[in-house]
Order: sequence, then C-alpha cells, then structure tokens
Amino acid sequence: QTNPLGCFAVRDGKIISHHLFISRTSSEIAKDLIYARKNLLPEERKIVGELSKSKTGCEIGLKNCERAKHDEQDKTKFENVCFVEIPMSKIIPIEEIAEQIMMERDELKRLTWSVNLEITKEEMRVPEIDKVAIQLISTIDELNNIVNLMNEQLHEYYGAYFPEIDAIGDHEIYASVAALGNRENLDLKNINLSEKIKKKIRREGLASFGMKLEDKYVSGASLFAGEILNLYKLKAELEENLKRVITEISPNLTYLAGHMLGARLLLRAGSLEKLAFMPASTVQMLGAEKSLFKFLRTKKLPPKHGIIFTLPDISAAQKKDRGKISRNFAAKVSIAVRVDYFKGEFIGKELKEKFNKFIENL
Repeated sequence: QTNPLGCFAVRDGKIISHHLFISRTSSEIAKDLIYARKNLLPEERKIVGELSKSKTGCEIGLKNCERAKHDEQDKTKFENVCFVEIPMSKIIPIEEIAEQIMMERDELKRLTWSVNLEITKEEMRVPEIDKVAIQLISTIDELNNIVNLMNEQLHEYYGAYFPEIDAIGDHEIYASVAALGNRENLDLKNINLSEKIKKKIRREGLASFGMKLEDKYVSGASLFAGEILNLYKLKAELEENLKRVITEISPNLTYLAGHMLGARLLLRAGSLEKLAFMPASTVQMLGAEKSLFKFLRTKKLPPKHGIIFTLPDISAAQKKDRGKISRNFAAKVSIAVRVDYFKGEFIGKELKEKFNKFIENL
C-alpha cells in the first residue's frame, strides 16, 4: 500500500516492510502519489525486491496492477513475483497504519490535508488541451455574432450611399467594396468578383441613386468596413489554429466530422472525456435540448438531431432519411471520440467510409 505516510507491505493487518515519506515535503509526497497512480515508485520496487528474495513464488497484492506492467516496460524485472489486484476490503485504513508507526492522529490529519491540497494543485496545473479547442470555438462563434452585427450596420451605413451593391450576397466581399469608399472611383482589381460584375458596379457607381456625400462623410464607412475585414482575417486565423489543435487531440473525430463541428460537439459536451462517455443517443441530441424538453412536455414531434444537423450529409438529405443518418453518424462519432480519448489507433478513414457507404445504401 502507498499513501501519504509512505510505502507499506502488509500481511494479516501487520506492516512487514516499509519506506516512510515523513522526511519529505507535502509537495514532494503529492508528486510521488500522482506518479504512483500509473507507475511503481522506487520505494515500492525496493520492498518488492526484498519480499521476492524471501521466498520463491511470491504473490504481491497491488492497487492497480497495471503499474507493474509499466515497470516491465522500463526494464525493471522481479523474479518469482506474481502481482495480483488487491481488493478494497483488504486495504488497511491509513489511521491503522499511522497507529502502527506511532504517529499522532492530529499530525496525520495535518499531513493528509496538506498532501491532498498539493495533489489538487498539481492536477489543476495539468494542461487540458481540449479546453483550448473549446475556448477557440467559443471565440470564433462570438466573433461570428459580432461580425454579423457589424455587417448589418455597414449595410445600413454604406447602403444608403451606394444601395446598388446590396445585391452582393457575400458579406466579406461587400465589406471589401465598402472599404474602397467613393463609389465613383472604385479600384476593384483586388476584389474577388468576375469582370462582368466589376464593370456593372463601376457603371452603377457613377449613376447611383443613393445619397450624395462628400468623401469626408464616406470615410467613416470605409474605416468601419476595414475593421470588419480585419475581423474576417482574425476569424480565419483562429479557425486554422483550431484545426491544428483539435486534429492533435482528436484526429478521428476531426476526420469524421470536420474541425468546426468536432469542436462544437466538444463545446456542448464540456470536455473530450465527457463526450467520450456519452451514449450515441445523447451525442445525436447535443444542441437540441430545448426541442427535446418540449417533446417531453407535449409528446409531439421529437427532435431527430442537434448541432450535427450542420453536417452537409444530414442537412442536404431528404427529410425522411435525416433521422437514420443522424443516428448512424452519432454512433460513428461516439466510436471516434472514445478511440481518441483512450489514445487508440487512427480509424477515422474507416469510420468515414462506412458512414458514406451507409448513405449510399439508403
């Protein structure tokens, strides 16, 4: 047994060998206990070595035997030792161990409290990369809302001056034209439009029925449009950053769902761990909570999907097939996320092919 007091070999409730942590600081003990969750400590190895010499065919009980397997990979071998999982009923309470090593109860309380506090601090310092992806997609979504509001304002502002270009459906291109300012002297060579449309805009700029304003009054709209273009650039850079991050932490999910939808699923679930342990039916309904509760109240028209509806394969499908496709896709997402969470092999391509084949067979 290993606890804040040290490493102990116990037989029939009595300590037969031990290495104490008493001389160490709470921070050092905490780091050792965190390390001991997946590996054998040097003190544990010494005790195992001592016990293995005493008799042949030694059987040693460990909490989490996987720790011994990790040690085998580190080329630490114990001859004639069989590790078995120790049942919780046979673990000696730390209070009893403290009594056997003659430690006062108040001192034990102080030690365990300080060690547990240090363990909490260490765990909080561990980077959770999925939180980075969640923050990035949250920022991108907020940026989308801001840009949409600014685009509405720009259309009202510049549209009063040059209403003819309201026909441009792409907001980013609209902002690019508005940033040029004076409608009668537009340099459209760097604008992503066909030559035919550029000629039409120049012609309409000279004969526009919008308000006649001097350049000093139009410059505000140009500055405003320039800031919108900067936000579009920022959004593109954040999306590229998000793609790199989520591909690293969840390659199977990213390949199957794409980096934007994959990140939104993480956002809705709260973390990669929570998403990994969700049943496929819950994954299917993420983002449709209001509709689901409405169905539970009224018993009418249950939702078939949540944010996974943004997947083109679902949104473009016939209405009668969307439920089937959503269920199949959610099941594939659940598999992909679990493999990602437990650091398994890349199976994204295989899952994608099966999903595409399912759609073809509908």
